Amino acid sequence: MKALSLARTMRRRIVLLALPNILSNITVPLLSLVDVGLAGHTPEGKTAIGAVAVASGVVSTLYWLFGFLRMGTTGFVAQCFGARDLKQINQHLAQGLSLALLSGLLLLLATPLVSLFVRLMAQDQLAIAASAQRYVSIALCGAPAAMLLYVLNGWFIGMQNTRIPMIGAISINLINIVLSALFVQIPGWGVEGLALGTIIAQYVGVLLLGLLAVWRYGRVLRHFCWRDLFRLRRRKGYFSTQRDLFIRSALLSAVTLFFTYASTSYGEEVVAANTLLLQFFHLFSYFMDGFAYAGEALTGRYVGMQRRDLVQMLVRQLFSFGWPLAVLTSLLYLLVPSPLLHLLSDSPEVVAVALRWVPYIAFVPLLGFAAFLWDGVFVGATYARGLRTSMLLASALFFGLYYLSRASWGVAALWISFDLYLAARGIVQWRLWRRYRPSLLEPITLGRPKSLPFP
Repeated sequence: MKALSLARTMRRRIVLLALPNILSNITVPLLSLVDVGLAGHTPEGKTAIGAVAVASGVVSTLYWLFGFLRMGTTGFVAQCFGARDLKQINQHLAQGLSLALLSGLLLLLATPLVSLFVRLMAQDQLAIAASAQRYVSIALCGAPAAMLLYVLNGWFIGMQNTRIPMIGAISINLINIVLSALFVQIPGWGVEGLALGTIIAQYVGVLLLGLLAVWRYGRVLRHFCWRDLFRLRRRKGYFSTQRDLFIRSALLSAVTLFFTYASTSYGEEVVAANTLLLQFFHLFSYFMDGFAYAGEALTGRYVGMQRRDLVQMLVRQLFSFGWPLAVLTSLLYLLVPSPLLHLLSDSPEVVAVALRWVPYIAFVPLLGFAAFLWDGVFVGATYARGLRTSMLLASALFFGLYYLSRASWGVAALWISFDLYLAARGIVQWRLWRRYRPSLLEPITLGRPKSLPFP
């Protein structure tokens, strides 16, 4: 009876942590849709749309490389939360903020190189390249804010709170939409107005999350030492963890970018069709990321508490949510693909091409859900080496299989490689978990247990 009650409590905690993140994720495609729509109503028209697509894609991918700032902060803070170590909760916040500011400065200095890369991405489309470069030169001014948002969101999740990050994400997106809609109307601003709206929203978001942190956790942050911002402490495993998380993020970005790049060799219709089908993958990821975030927060908490039994139960409960959702999503994609594709495109030719590859995307939820959940568990356990290793092996499989089979299978080779890449990540992580589980449950940072001024 006690075990059953504990399982119910844990399932409730998972849902309460997962739902806010799912809701905030759903606002992401809305923002992209609005930006494209606003770009289309500028005097530059199609040129602006292309410029925003290229530039925002490059900036988003670049920021994605620094996702380790959020993941690392979440894992370490969650462990300190479980260990009830008030001092290190504040120190990890300071450490994360310092790295965020340094990363933001690095990106600002790299603006000329990013602009050059954007020009190469636009290829021979000179008008699009020029507009995209103007967008990037403004958008990267928001890099420090974007990095700080990573750390602040990670800190809140580590503190078992996903509602405040949800409030922040929705607020930022709404402010972005309103400001971009206003600025784009100013004569001569065009894509620059869209970029300016984005960076103002990001800095307002940092201020908002900072105020919410003080409001919700004022008694905790009273112990925050501002001098810690200028001390990069060499804690056991901290920088190696961040390094491995960075490698994992870089490989993830490489696979994603290569998928689009490889699609271009098969013609415009295939590129468009694959882009539509990838939206199915992104839609599924919005839901699975919610449960992954819950896994991060709770795994870290239970590792900090040194409760091996709760970690084991958490893994079982996460998968009890994951596999039914994967089955339902796969059935949805397999049985009613045409209506879903027509919601995304009015082109009969593109939809017809996309329908050929539906069976491959339909298997993505079944083959990929485990990778999302294991990512969450590994981040919470600060087992970044496992994330790095699984991504290295899966990426090698993806690139190797594609280049060996593309001559025979064509576009199918790309999708089969992608499906097996997702499956390989989950399988390797499962094997690593079984092998290294005992040592994973020993937290990296533990202080003397204290009575925290919050539940």
